[in-house]
Amino acid sequence: MLLPAQTATAAVAIIKCLTPKESFLILRRAAHPLDPWSGHFSFPGGRKEEKDATLLETCIRETAEEVGIHLTPETMQKHLPVTPAGRDLQNPIWVQPFIFALRDKPSIVINPEEVQSIHWLNSEDFQDKKRHRKVELRPDQLFLAFPLEDYYLWGFTYKLLKLILNLQ
Repeated sequence: MLLPAQTATAAVAIIKCLTPKESFLILRRAAHPLDPWSGHFSFPGGRKEEKDATLLETCIRETAEEVGIHLTPETMQKHLPVTPAGRDLQNPIWVQPFIFALRDKPSIVINPEEVQSIHWLNSEDFQDKKRHRKVELRPDQLFLAFPLEDYYLWGFTYKLLKLILNLQ
C-alpha cells in the first residue's frame, strides 16, 4: 500500500566535510524541558517559519542560527526524501533533509541556547559495524545506536546517516 506524499514542515542540514577525512557535523542539542530532543545528537535544522519561502531557506537559516555556518544553495549536493521524525509515530514531524558538501571544516559559532556541543563524526568510524550497539534508550525498547561522547547517536539522525552511507 502506497502512502500519500507528506509535506515537510521542517528541514535539516547534513553537512559533509571532505577533508582531511569525510566527516559529518553532528550537534548535541541544549537541554530544554519542553524539547523532546533535549540533549540528543542531531543535524542542524528546525521548523519552517513564515519568513522562509522554502525548506531550503529554513535549513540555511536554522544552520546559521544554531552553529554560525552560512550555507549556500551552491554547496547543496542533493536532498533526501521527506522523512518522518519524532516519538509519536501516529503524528510525526515530516522533515526535508538536505546534504551539503564542504571541502574544509568551517568555523563554528555555537548558539548555547540551542546547542550544547558539536562533533565531527568520521564516516569510517560510523561505517564500522562493531562500534554500533543495541541500547535501551526508552523503557523496554532497544534501539540501534552509535556511542558518541557520553550518550548515543540514535533515532532519526542515525537512520539518515545509515541511508547516506549505504549501511544495512
